[in-house]
Amino acid sequence: MYYKLKEDLRLRGWDLLPTGIVRHLSEAVSFMPTDVYRALQKACSSIPVNSPLFSPTEKKYLKELTEEGILEETDTPVPLSEEQKYRAYPNRFLYSIHWSITGNCNCRCRHCYMSAPTRMTSKTSMDDEPSLEDCLDIVRQMEAAGVRVVSLTGGEALLRRDFFKIVDALLDADIFITTVMSNGLLVNEHTLDEFERRGIKPEFNMSFDGIDCHDWLRGIPGVEKAVRRAFKLCKERGFPTGAEYCLHKGNINALRESVKLLGELGCQTLKVNRLSLEGEGLAIADKAITMEEEYQVYLDYIPQFYDDGAPLNIMLAGIFSNIDKDDYIIPCKKNLEDEDCDNYCLCGHARSQMYITPDGYMVPCIPMGSVEGGRRHFPNLKTTSLSSALKDSYYMEFIDMRLREYFAHNPGCESCKYRNCCAGGCRGHVAAVGGGEDLLAKDEDTCKFFQKGWHDKLIKLMEDIKGKK
Repeated sequence: MYYKLKEDLRLRGWDLLPTGIVRHLSEAVSFMPTDVYRALQKACSSIPVNSPLFSPTEKKYLKELTEEGILEETDTPVPLSEEQKYRAYPNRFLYSIHWSITGNCNCRCRHCYMSAPTRMTSKTSMDDEPSLEDCLDIVRQMEAAGVRVVSLTGGEALLRRDFFKIVDALLDADIFITTVMSNGLLVNEHTLDEFERRGIKPEFNMSFDGIDCHDWLRGIPGVEKAVRRAFKLCKERGFPTGAEYCLHKGNINALRESVKLLGELGCQTLKVNRLSLEGEGLAIADKAITMEEEYQVYLDYIPQFYDDGAPLNIMLAGIFSNIDKDDYIIPCKKNLEDEDCDNYCLCGHARSQMYITPDGYMVPCIPMGSVEGGRRHFPNLKTTSLSSALKDSYYMEFIDMRLREYFAHNPGCESCKYRNCCAGGCRGHVAAVGGGEDLLAKDEDTCKFFQKGWHDKLIKLMEDIKGKK
């Protein structure tokens, strides 16, 4: 008897994380202790199961790996295929990329951060759609760096006539597509057929800005009807869906009924955030609400959310996210136990995920790529490779930045009693609000959430809600 690595598994390693195992066209990635990984590699070398070359400890490891479905026993030796053989990537591990493959769009959204496709301000490189060859080059760079997962966005990603050529290139590179961000206008039978033909069902994450309010924000008539149809179609065809809700003065009162409708349409997740004054949003500043107004809307709505049976999983800004129907978390609350938290990473999200702008900048998140001041700090994949940038670049400096550097930049925060909860807040929000010029500036929203009592109000509210159940 011999050991065989399950057919859909591959051995992979990255700088500082050399003992990885991944599943073909899947989100699954795991890392093993070095001694377990060595035993696994030895077992994949056509050595008989009962060979004295395996120590008792290694045999124990291999038994566990077999029980976990990583190895299986065979009568004859089965060598690793070329795809399964160990591959070492020279760069740091990057799990996921959110990739904007176009700046073009078929809506006229009044709040678009990249002002696609028309622009209130002067034209920038964000307006230019990357060529197919540019996109294929980025796919090759992702493959060379060992990127596992991609989500596609725009503009409107589905507008590209070569959209499925990009999809095919990603799949050929063993990069799994988890999500397509869309306005829903082009989410139709043909689009879903094409994905099914390739054996994948990514989530369609579609904007929905309120019953009888959606068309106004999207800038053209008929979009609400189209996106409702798209949600319904995805539900019928078994494609998962999520949604984004941009909160402003005109759709506050539509929030409750809109969440209920989305739940009925099969939407599984919803993120709600207030209108951001960047890009086209500057022209509708009179529709914006303040942070205090936003937080009060959420505190008023949360009891209604539970009264309605928690129709979907919801995140309200960074201050509330339900867990099923009975529990919740506060996403912006870090809960760093160590009093001396100086060595904690300033942005944990950016350690595993990246955003690539239409003009090729690799930045930690969308808000940092949405403002010129933010983009200019970071590498561009037209002039450097992804793999090299994941070894030595300002991007790596930024994602490895520690709280001590933030505290040095904001001395008042170091002595704040909420420092271990706030931990510097959200760098993306800081970039969006401040134009990206000072990425270490204070996040006023998170600061005020704790300092002005909103955190305590939320805790009390949830205690009351749980007490009534």
